[in-house]
Amino acid sequence: MDARDQSPAAVLKKRKAVCSGYTNLMCSMCRLAGIEAVGISGWSKGFGYEGNVDGRMTHAWNAVNMGGRWQLIDVTWDAGHCDADYFVKEYSTEWLYRTPREFLYSHLPGEDEYQYYAPLVSKEQFVAEPYIPGKFFEKGFGLVKDKSPLYANSIDGTARYELVLPSKGNYSVYPRLLEKYHREPVDNATWLSRSSGRLYIDVDVPDARVYRLKLSAWERSSARYQNYFSVEEFEGDFLPRAAALLAEKKISQQDLDLFRASYEKVERLGRYYYLEDLFALSRIRAVERILKLLDCSPDRYDEILAFDVQAADGYAGYGEGVYRFPSQYRDFESARSTRIVQPQGGSVRAGSTETFCVETKDFVSCAIYIDGNVTMMNKTGTPGIFELEVAVPDDAQLVEVMGSRDGRTLYGQWYYKVE
Repeated sequence: MDARDQSPAAVLKKRKAVCSGYTNLMCSMCRLAGIEAVGISGWSKGFGYEGNVDGRMTHAWNAVNMGGRWQLIDVTWDAGHCDADYFVKEYSTEWLYRTPREFLYSHLPGEDEYQYYAPLVSKEQFVAEPYIPGKFFEKGFGLVKDKSPLYANSIDGTARYELVLPSKGNYSVYPRLLEKYHREPVDNATWLSRSSGRLYIDVDVPDARVYRLKLSAWERSSARYQNYFSVEEFEGDFLPRAAALLAEKKISQQDLDLFRASYEKVERLGRYYYLEDLFALSRIRAVERILKLLDCSPDRYDEILAFDVQAADGYAGYGEGVYRFPSQYRDFESARSTRIVQPQGGSVRAGSTETFCVETKDFVSCAIYIDGNVTMMNKTGTPGIFELEVAVPDDAQLVEVMGSRDGRTLYGQWYYKVE
């Protein structure tokens, strides 16, 4: 595509555009509809952002006058997103009518008048603040003054950040720590806990490199299927099982053909991507029917926050090959007042004797589970504190901490790896 021609006519003809093309087309369509609209140029914390707003402006979006009030829209970002060098079509309303202040966590106009907000956000403030997608506000999450993260954070050990949890909805929250430039994931480097309407994020880093922490959320009452599958999963599992559904007469040949045609194979990324088309209702119904019959879990997480963390001068990190925190089970997400007293690391040594201690108001009893054996933890003299000394077997792989809310049924809350 000729990136120089981003006129509305060229965009409609080629059906491809960069942000200025989307913005120009939006302005043209609004004029035809009798709606006042402007295109805004500035900087964004999107693909390729490196933590500064020096030099030329990098993005464009729109403001439209609706009923005498200017509303902000980013039609480019609402059209989809980039996965490496592949554009994934995925329509959303994430960037439709976000408030001016919400936009300013990710979009900074080149001209102050287009902030539509007072007091004005300076370039320095924009750079310092974290990248907050529209989904963060759409779902009802909030920031905590002086306790939420900045865009770049220097830490000298475990750091804790706070967010306000949504007052409505039942959200699962998932953290991922990645080496920023090579995107290498780091396991067991974060710990999430909840209390009194707050989400607490504990994070540490293994070494002096720069890391990116991405926080995603999923609401159980509005689950969606993910928009891609690995080649191995799609070709080796989904397609054969979908063909079996046809043989069992649970779906039609048309359903199977629509399902196959709904995904595009991108060899270089090792994935099949869903080809979204909001008007292809028959195809949408066929895909949803087959995925449901295949028992494909609709656990679709949306990114709600991203920020950088790096070891401060004098701190070398907690070390390579170390499990900094235990691994959580999903049931722990409903805990509102539970704290690990010890051990606070993510692993225990085979053949060692460890004291496990939990402080909780969520559970009436706690237990330790190892290789099929359950041992109840002891109540101490302090209400809500459970403790147990455990000899870790030489051949154990995991030590699991369980909790019961009713005194009868135990559920796994978190586990330690045995080394």
